Amino acid sequence: MLELLSGHPEHIHCELGVSHDVFVELISELHKMGHTSLKFVSLEEQLAIFLYCCVTGLTIQHWREISEIK
Repeated sequence: MLELLSGHPEHIHCELGVSHDVFVELISELHKMGHTSLKFVSLEEQLAIFLYCCVTGLTIQHWREISEIK
């Protein structure tokens, strides 16, 4: 996650479908809405997983597999 946020701006857009600025704004809005990090997964990681799944078109079955990896 840190590599995406601190790396070349095109990388985050390629992997997550949004620019760095949009990602940061989404995190800010989620915080304002009361969302927080989980015990082992930061809010940034949760958003990145969600966006990655949206960009790649993963099926519900793949979503479940990802969520069980914790």
